[in-house]
Amino acid sequence: MAVAKTLHIDPREPEARLVEEALSVLRRDGIVAYPTETFYGLAVDPRSPLACDRLFDLKGRPPEKALPVIVSGIPQLERVARDLGKEALLLARRFWPGPLTLVVLAKPGLAAASPEGTIAVRASGLPLPRILAEALGAPLTATSANRSGSPPATTADMALHDLGSGVDLILDGGPCPGGLPSTIIDVRESPPRLIREGKVPFAEIEGVLKELSPP
Repeated sequence: MAVAKTLHIDPREPEARLVEEALSVLRRDGIVAYPTETFYGLAVDPRSPLACDRLFDLKGRPPEKALPVIVSGIPQLERVARDLGKEALLLARRFWPGPLTLVVLAKPGLAAASPEGTIAVRASGLPLPRILAEALGAPLTATSANRSGSPPATTADMALHDLGSGVDLILDGGPCPGGLPSTIIDVRESPPRLIREGKVPFAEIEGVLKELSPP
């Protein structure tokens, strides 16, 4: 059985040739494991139904669950999401890049979206995922690099051990800090609703949202 190719990469200042090699895999509907500011994630092109199906199969994840994505920043968020309210943009400006995930309505064309048309989006606090998303011209899927039910991977070796040859390329950027995952907020509602509290305390989010309240 073939072993996934591993490339050692600086996740803060990645070499252009390594970024291009990862992009070539993504453009062929491949799967790339990569580091984030929390755990290792699995990237495919979220516009590709074939790539998303491969990722669901690899994870053992039910296809009715949306695949979270990482964007390069707010401009890319606005290209893939619709009906963004003031709360969503304010939270993105204050907490991105960083571990805050926003549940938004997706524009058509994202196979990674849920059957209801929602997608969970963040801009990673680590430069590598944002660089890849900008160069791809689309978000990266960001589901954790493990089979469903297994602990999330904090190292490239953990991802390789759990996923084996199901991954086409592993970008080894050293160990991730792990700890709490990103905080998830549903910004389709007003006021936004907490889905999962993680690294960003919900009290801090509520404090920022108060700026939109009339005096």
